Amino acid sequence: MGVTANSNVVFALNGERVELKDVDPQTSLLNYIRNETDFKGAKRGCGEGGCGSCVVLLSKYDPESKGVEEFTINSCLSPVCSVHGCAVTTTEGLKQGKDPHAVHTRLAGFHATQCGFCTPGIAVSIAASLRKCSRKAKDEGETALPTSVEAETFIAGNICRCTGYRPILDVCKSFASNVDIEDLGINTFWESSEDAKSKKSSLKPCQPVKDSEFPSFLKNYTGEFLQISSVQSGEERVWKSANTLPQLFDIYQRESEEKTRDVHFVVGNTSSGIYKDFRPSVYVDINNIPELQCLVKTDSALEVGAAVSLSKLIDTLEDIGGPIFSQLAEHLKKVASEHVRNRASVGGNLIMTQKRGFASDVATILLGAGSRVTVTTANDSTVIDLEDFLAGPCPQTSILQSVQIPSWVQFSKKGSERLLFQTYRSSPRLSGNAVSSINAAFLALVQISAPNCSEPGSEMLQLRLAFGALGSPHPIRAEKTEKYLSGKIICVDVLREALRILREEISSSAKDDKFHTAEYRASVGVGYLFQFLKALITETNMDIPPPSSSMSGVDDGPSENGAHTCANGNGAMMNGGAAKESGVRSFGRNGHEIDKRKSFMGKQSFPVSNEFYPVAQPAGKIGAVLQATGEAVFVDDIPLPQGTLHAAFVPSSKALAKITAVDVSDALASPGAASFISVKDIPRNGQNVGNILTMTDSSDKVFAEDTVGFVGHPLGVMVADTYEHAVQAAAKVKVEYDESTLGQPILTVEDAAAKNSFKITKLASLGCASVGDALQKGDYRIENAEVYAGGQYHFYLEPQTTLAVPDEDDCITVYSSNQSPESLQFVLGLALGIPLHNIRVITRRLGGAFGGKTHKSQLVAVACALAAFKLKKPVRMTLDRNTDMEYCGGRHESKARYTVEFNKDGKITALDTYVLMNGGFEDAYMDVLGILLVNSMKCYNWNTWRHVSKVCRTNIPGRGMMRAPANIQGNFFAESIIEHVASFLGLDPTSVREVNLHTHDSIKRFYGPIAAGSEEYFTLPKVWQRLKDSSDFETRKLSVEEFNHKHMWVKRGISIMSIVYPNFCGTRLARVTIYADASVVVESGGTEMGQGLFTKVRQAVAYALCRLWGQNGAGGQVPLSKIRVVQNDTVSLANAGNTFGGTTSEGTCEAVLNACNTLVDTLRPVLLESQTEGPESPSWEAVVRKAKARNLPLSAQGQHSKHGLQTAYIVCGAAVSEVEVDVLTGGVSILQADLIYDAGKSINPAVDIGQVEGSFVQGIGYYVTEEVKWDENGVLITNGTWTYKPPTTDNIPHQFNVELLNSAADPNHILSAKGAGEPPVLLATSVHNAIRQAIRAARADVHHLPPTAADRRDSKVEKGSGASHFVMDSSATMETVKKLCGFYNVDHYMEWLSRSKS
Repeated sequence: MGVTANSNVVFALNGERVELKDVDPQTSLLNYIRNETDFKGAKRGCGEGGCGSCVVLLSKYDPESKGVEEFTINSCLSPVCSVHGCAVTTTEGLKQGKDPHAVHTRLAGFHATQCGFCTPGIAVSIAASLRKCSRKAKDEGETALPTSVEAETFIAGNICRCTGYRPILDVCKSFASNVDIEDLGINTFWESSEDAKSKKSSLKPCQPVKDSEFPSFLKNYTGEFLQISSVQSGEERVWKSANTLPQLFDIYQRESEEKTRDVHFVVGNTSSGIYKDFRPSVYVDINNIPELQCLVKTDSALEVGAAVSLSKLIDTLEDIGGPIFSQLAEHLKKVASEHVRNRASVGGNLIMTQKRGFASDVATILLGAGSRVTVTTANDSTVIDLEDFLAGPCPQTSILQSVQIPSWVQFSKKGSERLLFQTYRSSPRLSGNAVSSINAAFLALVQISAPNCSEPGSEMLQLRLAFGALGSPHPIRAEKTEKYLSGKIICVDVLREALRILREEISSSAKDDKFHTAEYRASVGVGYLFQFLKALITETNMDIPPPSSSMSGVDDGPSENGAHTCANGNGAMMNGGAAKESGVRSFGRNGHEIDKRKSFMGKQSFPVSNEFYPVAQPAGKIGAVLQATGEAVFVDDIPLPQGTLHAAFVPSSKALAKITAVDVSDALASPGAASFISVKDIPRNGQNVGNILTMTDSSDKVFAEDTVGFVGHPLGVMVADTYEHAVQAAAKVKVEYDESTLGQPILTVEDAAAKNSFKITKLASLGCASVGDALQKGDYRIENAEVYAGGQYHFYLEPQTTLAVPDEDDCITVYSSNQSPESLQFVLGLALGIPLHNIRVITRRLGGAFGGKTHKSQLVAVACALAAFKLKKPVRMTLDRNTDMEYCGGRHESKARYTVEFNKDGKITALDTYVLMNGGFEDAYMDVLGILLVNSMKCYNWNTWRHVSKVCRTNIPGRGMMRAPANIQGNFFAESIIEHVASFLGLDPTSVREVNLHTHDSIKRFYGPIAAGSEEYFTLPKVWQRLKDSSDFETRKLSVEEFNHKHMWVKRGISIMSIVYPNFCGTRLARVTIYADASVVVESGGTEMGQGLFTKVRQAVAYALCRLWGQNGAGGQVPLSKIRVVQNDTVSLANAGNTFGGTTSEGTCEAVLNACNTLVDTLRPVLLESQTEGPESPSWEAVVRKAKARNLPLSAQGQHSKHGLQTAYIVCGAAVSEVEVDVLTGGVSILQADLIYDAGKSINPAVDIGQVEGSFVQGIGYYVTEEVKWDENGVLITNGTWTYKPPTTDNIPHQFNVELLNSAADPNHILSAKGAGEPPVLLATSVHNAIRQAIRAARADVHHLPPTAADRRDSKVEKGSGASHFVMDSSATMETVKKLCGFYNVDHYMEWLSRSKS
């Protein structure tokens, strides 16, 4: 068909035609959908293509095949111009009319949504993957359903911060062809006792895909030439399509000659996720150029056009097969996420590597395979080696046309010659979505049993060794090592020398950067080559540890983790049995065949009771289907009033300085700019206050005044007509600083202590504690040991968001993603200088919080409200991910110094601890941190204890509350002390834990009698013993020891630990109103943020109102469908309390119970009278009608008035975690986790199990994948999804078992329930302990070998009377683990082999 030109963008959105005129080429598809349509399912999560919240389905019509190509994309990265002629489907478009899709209902039914912000993107990811399977089956005649293992990859590119992924994986597997229905977890579709056939029939089937679904009106636009010239803010921005190479060169040369505009070739625009500051004026779409889309197979190579997507390349490589292509395909599947790979091009990746030094896997593995590239100009083409292309720039107007990947088929033959090709990457995530810390690709041609060798061996005939992600500009070839090995017979001495040469080569090329050291990269690179060549050495088995290498006192260890090396498979997993208990309902099961299945498995067990029905039932979450379909409204989804402006912070670029001048003239002249709001604009009666903690009277300023105290400190906000314009204007504010008078910024607790920079307040003494009259002496003493606990970012998926709408008479309504509307209302009153009755704060739901939407969200809301109040216009402010991370703080870093006395059996007699906490610059929560740390440090019976903690004032953003604030740090310190004592004595750490476990008497001494409660409710002994039995801990520990004795480079570790967590409940308020139709509305002071508060409250209301018919509700029922829980509103329900600590649900349930009791008392006389009128008991509706007719009050308010120590109680739990550690890379894989948690009589077991799992996985992130890093100037460098890595499905336990303890009903607790949201995060310390055991086993293997000077630098070692103790801080990242295992362990091993051979 002929190519026509069009200046309008035409596409379909959920089946409806969209035609855009004069569109800005810089507008992303996500911005268009969210700003210009009613569809809000695609969310703004990160803006980097890293979280998956924005995922949509893209469909393209192929006029030649008459078929439709479908794939997911990140709408935040895709320009709206790039979808011209395509069909876009959001989660709303998956619905069949008004009915939800099967994916939607299963996400709801399997309890796979909590906050729900990520759920729409996950729904699209799963649905698109199912459609892909269906289309593939249609083409190839296979089954239309995936296998369980395939299904688990559906969400590899999506981040969920709430659930821990287990229920989402169950949703994926529920669609699998080979799913065993008994493997699926807790859900609302069936009872656990039903047979498998009945269970499967209860699932709504997935609808088949039909080609006719592609809108017919779009077929005429396929291949159309799109050319747009749009003048935006005085700047011309151009989108052009090139359908031939001559067209492309014509555009390129004309724009290059003018040299006035940046030109950007576009395939998928995925590079904008990392290079966000690059905003070109000219975009050239090259997707329709045939030469750039070619995939041509010849006898010796595959030619790949530069515009071919990575996903298409993977499919082609798999179809062709062979040792080279198959391995390349497997590696490419681990690059980025599928959503990115679907649009990212091969050529674009190579260009980023060449021009920007991108840490590319693609470039490295293609270099290792011996690829060449075709570089084309308008006049000719040149074929050069990829190595030469990466090393130097090409002519200015040349383009990368294609890549030739050799198949090496001429060497893929039987006989004595063997072709070997292997690729490697080290990354915290197996399935991708994380840049490598180092990668490699090796190709070798070897001759087995070389005839000229006196001993059997393999001769190296040809060799290519490529390494990338070294911190250097581009991947390299290790040519010296290649040269040395060529022609050599591979034996121990040859390999040893080759590894020495390689280490020198990598060390000379690798660079230390902000994330990894050159020493780490060199060590891993040496390990890669060792793995590659050791199989060729026949003289010894190099996988078995040397003899006599085990250390006394080491009882468990880890193993090699294939999660980080494409060459390796997944490790085996250990499994324990679970005890069956009467009155307990179980879903899922332990995976005794898990080694063979290589599929995630889990089991959930919980007690059942009908005593307070429907309380204690695993009811489905309120609004879960709405969350999945994208119809649940978050603050950023609220339709904007006409004339709404947008605000963006103007942040400080200095950590500590005086402000000498602020020039906003250029900013105000910026397109769309409306105003600059700073401290000067605070109303006359207002105050410069952004938050306040009433319990301590500490507060923070909303804007900096004369000085700035951290990078990111807000100087004000720029207000403009669009968010993009506000950000652009904010960047133009010019600030002058004086850094000479205030000294150097303080960034660490060590610096703060040296300069006596502490936050001293009237409550600071609460950060100190003592137990016992005097510290008791023991047989042994460890003195002044130190250990460090790092920070953590909340990483809620919904960024901080506020919409402020001014009203008449100085009134204002503020919609805020805030945990504490009451506190925000109070702060707004102070800042605006108006009475609280003029201020209305509304919060319907939060997209995750974890403590991060307490004080910092108030600062955002106040800044936004100040702008709206001054300008008398609505203002919305949503932080982008980078700003959110840089400004909003997180878990505080801490350092502990301890002296401990103990006896020979490990019983601790005295502990003296001194802890420094990095509180950042601001004051909020400074006192609370110390108090919480004190409570967490009491988790063991130290016998006698002295403790001092201090909060340091530093020049980083103020730290604050994060799930189990200060508790996980304190728990880590306590566990580190236990481990230190055990290693000192050469004892099993488990025995040391057991001898120091709390008894009921010691709990009373440490926590007080109110928290301790009665001995019959103290469940720690029961939890501990039950977990040891149900997890089969002792047997598995022996298996781990046996495994470690047989494996040198793969180690396992297993650890059991318990938690003792003090909790309390604050004041809660609620109102229950019954309407004339007998429906019920509940107003709650608690904020729903994914913790299931509304769901539990609805169950409590249903139970309480049913008591109208008697204590057990016999004879009547109020269906859950009659009850609606509504948003938090400070006007309709004032002084309702705040949401924190994981106990708001139970406190609010108590409040609604009290309100319902009042209503029941009102309705009971009506019921009794009605019962005398006939034999049948009147219905709920009939009773309400009569009461309404008599004008009886049908609204009541209730309160849970007890708070603080009056409500204190102890939560107990325990966990067994088993891990594998790759000794060569430092990679960690969690094989199994068994958790038992005492949630009391759970109000909703499904919700609480979800809380336990999500909290535990967040703890895994704290220890294994998430590391907060600052540079020397106080700039946060881990400020986005590229650099900060929350857990994904790759990081959760392969076998994940959770049991809620069947504990006794405690009348002192609300409905006998206990909070489950925060304490379980501490159970992840068991993962850290298990990693420590694995490292200990690895060090034991090398401990007796002759150390080198370099090895002595690997880690700080302290020796006791038994095994060596090594200092292991909280962050067990790959580099940390590798360093502790030994950067030079391979070198030592090879040296030992060489010596033992001689």
